[in-house]
Amino acid sequence: MLASLPRSLLVSLTMLLLSAGLHTGWLVFRWGDAAAQEWYSDLHYLLVAGLFLVVVAQLFHRRTEGLRVAFLWLLAHALVRFGAESVWVFLELIVKVPPFPSVADGLYFLAYLLQGGAFLALARQPLRSMSTARLALDSLIVVGAVGVFSWYLFLAQIASNPGEPLLTRLVSLAYPIFDLFLLSLLLLAVFRTQRLRPHEVLFAFGLGLNIVGDYLFAYFTYTGTYATGNPIDALWAWSFVIEGFGAALAMRSAPQEQRGVGALQLNATLLAPYLALLSSFALLLRVYEARSLAATGALWGTALVTLLVMVRQIVMFADNARLHRALAAREAQVAHLALHDALTELPNRRALMMQLHDAVRCAQVAGSRLAVLFIDLDGFKRINDTLGHAAGDTTLKEIAGRLRSHVPPEAHVARLSGDEFAVVLPDLPDTEAPVRVGRRLLAALDEPFILDGTSVNVGASIGVGIWPDHASDSEELLGSADAAMYHVKAHGKHDVQLFSPDLDAHRRARQGLECALRGALDRNEVSLRYQPLCDLAGKVVGAEALMRWKHLELGEVSPERFIPVAEDLGLIVPFGEWVLREACRQAAEWRLQGLTLRIAVNVSPAQLACADFPDQVWAALARAQLPAEALELEITERLVVQDGAQTAGVLETLGRQGVRIVIDDFGVGHSALAYLLRLPITGLKIDRSFVQQLQGRGNSEQGTERVVQAVTSLAHSLGLSVVAEGIETVSQRQRVHDLGCDYLQGYLLAPPLTPSDFESWWRAHEVQRQREQNAGQSAHLQAAELPPGKSILASR
Repeated sequence: MLASLPRSLLVSLTMLLLSAGLHTGWLVFRWGDAAAQEWYSDLHYLLVAGLFLVVVAQLFHRRTEGLRVAFLWLLAHALVRFGAESVWVFLELIVKVPPFPSVADGLYFLAYLLQGGAFLALARQPLRSMSTARLALDSLIVVGAVGVFSWYLFLAQIASNPGEPLLTRLVSLAYPIFDLFLLSLLLLAVFRTQRLRPHEVLFAFGLGLNIVGDYLFAYFTYTGTYATGNPIDALWAWSFVIEGFGAALAMRSAPQEQRGVGALQLNATLLAPYLALLSSFALLLRVYEARSLAATGALWGTALVTLLVMVRQIVMFADNARLHRALAAREAQVAHLALHDALTELPNRRALMMQLHDAVRCAQVAGSRLAVLFIDLDGFKRINDTLGHAAGDTTLKEIAGRLRSHVPPEAHVARLSGDEFAVVLPDLPDTEAPVRVGRRLLAALDEPFILDGTSVNVGASIGVGIWPDHASDSEELLGSADAAMYHVKAHGKHDVQLFSPDLDAHRRARQGLECALRGALDRNEVSLRYQPLCDLAGKVVGAEALMRWKHLELGEVSPERFIPVAEDLGLIVPFGEWVLREACRQAAEWRLQGLTLRIAVNVSPAQLACADFPDQVWAALARAQLPAEALELEITERLVVQDGAQTAGVLETLGRQGVRIVIDDFGVGHSALAYLLRLPITGLKIDRSFVQQLQGRGNSEQGTERVVQAVTSLAHSLGLSVVAEGIETVSQRQRVHDLGCDYLQGYLLAPPLTPSDFESWWRAHEVQRQREQNAGQSAHLQAAELPPGKSILASR
């Protein structure tokens, strides 16, 4: 850890360590006469204090984040301490008879305060006010006991020495009192932290050496045995070294982590004040009959320690009471969270099942009916995808409020999961009551939600289960309502459905389909079919990639069946990404075989909502080495209208790079012509429902013909191409040809084909097209060579 410190700081620390070591060596071995010894001892000790100041100044200059205040305290302490030592050395070496007290003593006392502030700043750890008071009392109790012993041993003799002036005695007593102050800070840091960090341990140890040195100095001075060069001088020198290294380590120490308190540490903290009190009483028992100043001070000191212990107990009882109240509140909060949804504050699934179980039991006793409404939101995922999860959370809270305000007072509303809710209706007056409540809830949810100025709509699908008609217990009742809801989802959504036995079979089939669909990609069960796109001359200009799924047990599953399930499960995004990559790869492979055409891929709303969708497109094109203009993305008209802002940004990014954008199923959605001007759209696909009506000459057919002709004219005026899909008869082909459509697609040309079948079909189609083209050219030439009024048939 120290190795990562700056080189200049390491040099200063090394010099500080060497100077303290040399000073200690001289104190042990000594050399020179008494005068030389005094000079060497004082000047060498002053060198140690000066090097300590240099180290602290370097640390402060670096201004480590979070430690600047601590280093400021420490720098002030080092400056004042060096000043005090300088004054003392001057008085002892130059004046020869230093006065007592002197300026040095005042500087020493100030250094004590600054040293205490530096230690507190380095060993900081915020605590509750009550805990801080208790720990402060613990420190004062221990310090009080130490003070009692110090008073009895020698402080009382210093205070009562008649041969010294009052000021001298007060200054002499001030040193151990300041040491007791430092000891209290040291104990407070140890008690409150329980496990000091490395730099705190070093600084505390250095502080402890300073305290011990001061106490020994006071005692030796009292006994008249102290002189410059005493071995206790090494304690002060080494306190400088250890505090300097501790401050340096603070630069590289990790922030204080919350640590558990071990049993041994906790017991030591709790026992310390009581052991201190017992030691004071033990001393008191020894001297209680004495009538000296020392004995009297010990008596009053023990009384003070006892009072502090009593105050500590009161504080501890108050703190424990507060902790018990906090714990009770916490337990109540945990119990509430265990049974409630954190976002909407509604009961959760666990709470609902408890309420439902109680409601079934009450209904059994009363002979009444109850119902469960299983509510699943329609289109909620689109809010999260387009507006963000914060907007989704706001919507869920508003939905919860609407549900609560539109159910009877005796009903229970719960949130089961992300966008699923449930309502329990006890004491039904009739079996139609839950349906009426469901329709009221649908109407309430149909009202738009305003999110950051944007109006969004969220519908719902509601299934209803009634006890005892549809279930025998609470679990089965909820499952019945769930099955009814799934039926609504599968048949257009946004409705209320009562449970029937047939619906459960549909729900189980849906669940089996969901389970099978989740692993379809991993099991290589999905593949692509390609349906040709031809111009009016019959030339193949493109192909639409259509996903197919063949399950080992379910067999071929219709896209109309599994695509909605994939959208509900969120699987449409990975499916769509796979389709994009595979279609681009196949188009690139066909280009190598001479079949140059554009490939069309359907894009879901969930894909366009992904922020990285353009990146997915570029990655698929780059991987296949396919030009952007060879890719055509088909999006629905509804997506463009409802998610205009989100969609516009994505489409503009893709369109600028050459990707073609086509509106699929045009004319059956929420038509809005403004987006045709705003977005980089290259073509429209007229929905097959219009094409299939172009069969006869009835009024409805003529109306459809006018619509198709209007759409075609509008598209051409905007420079857009028009595709007629769903061509199944020759008559339909001729009609869309006459109406001006540019491209054709449908089973009349070819159904969706595997890649190999598509290649075979294309070759055969090209041969047939060339034959028809050659035959048409021959007939044209023959007609040109005949005399006027003759036909080919007549010439034969």
